[in-house]
Amino acid sequence: MTTPRRVLIMTAHPDDADIMAGGTVARWIDEGHEVHSVMFTRGDKGHDDPGMTPEQVAAMREVEQRSAAAILGVQRLTFLDFKDGELAWAGPALAEAATRLIREERPDTIVTHDPYGGAPTYRVPQLHPDHRAIGYAVVEACYFRAPGPLYYPVHAAAGFAPYRVREILLIMSDHADHVVDIASTFALKVQAVRAHATQFGNHPDVEGFLRGLATRAGAPFNTPLAEGFKRLTPS
Repeated sequence: MTTPRRVLIMTAHPDDADIMAGGTVARWIDEGHEVHSVMFTRGDKGHDDPGMTPEQVAAMREVEQRSAAAILGVQRLTFLDFKDGELAWAGPALAEAATRLIREERPDTIVTHDPYGGAPTYRVPQLHPDHRAIGYAVVEACYFRAPGPLYYPVHAAAGFAPYRVREILLIMSDHADHVVDIASTFALKVQAVRAHATQFGNHPDVEGFLRGLATRAGAPFNTPLAEGFKRLTPS
């Protein structure tokens, strides 16, 4: 029997984790692991209609994310109030928020963006400043701030002691060295991503797009449908 783990997902926007790790998340939940997904923004700039306000977009995307989470079985969702497209300017506040979450949740595994993984392809998702900013903040918190007792003493006063994470899995990485077979959960992943209608409502072939991602991720590991991660072990 698999020992239950606590998984903390920290991504920039609604849909990031579902696209890159939705099949893995569904597997973890099937195996009895506890998953808490945190979006640092509500994706309030993620719409092409100039008639929409950021507040309207944020409300729509939160509803979509809650629907996607229900499909995958995610138990806990948290939306923070950083602004879409502005994480790169939120350095100190972002670092403190990431550290506080790690100390409060004390997860076994963290999933976040790869801040280093753009070379050699430099694809658009990897170049998004929010993706890189949250990746840097979370990885640095895991290695230095969260386990360091002299960082943010206010956390200890609130009951959140220093903590060192055992495993980080980085999404959107060109240096994946760890894959998860998602053949059994691929259909759920497709449903979850389709729930993000503001992002995929006009996409001609969502399933084909996701199948392509899964096929490419699994090919170097002889796994037909997979999600790939760069794995770090701070401890």
